[in-house]
Amino acid sequence: MMRQVLVNLFLTTQLAFSQSADKDTIDGVYIPKNIEDCFEQIDSFWDDSTKTQVKNWSEDEFSANAHFGIGMWMRNNWRLWGGSRLSKYFNDLGIYHPDDMSGIILDSYHRYLTGREINLDEQIGYYRAYWKVNEEPSKDSYPKGVKKVEFNTTMGYTLKANNYPGSIHVQTNSKSDKIWIYDYHFGWLQITEQELKELDNPATREETLKKLFNKE
Repeated sequence: MMRQVLVNLFLTTQLAFSQSADKDTIDGVYIPKNIEDCFEQIDSFWDDSTKTQVKNWSEDEFSANAHFGIGMWMRNNWRLWGGSRLSKYFNDLGIYHPDDMSGIILDSYHRYLTGREINLDEQIGYYRAYWKVNEEPSKDSYPKGVKKVEFNTTMGYTLKANNYPGSIHVQTNSKSDKIWIYDYHFGWLQITEQELKELDNPATREETLKKLFNKE
């Protein structure tokens, strides 16, 4: 009985999402159909003095200042949590988290306003890479003879070649002085506690990885 109730709830939710995804307005709020349409809507929200302030901020400053302001408004009112045609637009591009969607909109709008290239494909690639590198490795990828590895610690960094993210997964259930690490870009490696300490500095993390993996 409970299973059928859950199935019916899922089907009802999916139907509501599919119906909303075709609408240009939900609860009286216009829903943009793509990134360019987002720009038009934000342009209509803000006067020239606000746009001037946005231009005076760096991209990072604007995104940080706007994330819990207009960013939250977008996530809630443009239904980026699911069900709107704008969320479907991003889903079709491989972007599924509302924070990622609003982040792309905000960064793109700042670039549009300051006359820079939006580089939408590059932004999408960054967010897709972020989720990929932060996934824990599947068990079928474990090194030979390794059966159980727990990862409760990660160390993030940025690849200098393309500014894409990296993330080192650190074993936390080691019973010896050797610790397994896994990195999407480099693979598996067993290291010592001293070598782990060498990875503490985010600024030199990529170089330390290259040294440990003999990729210099």
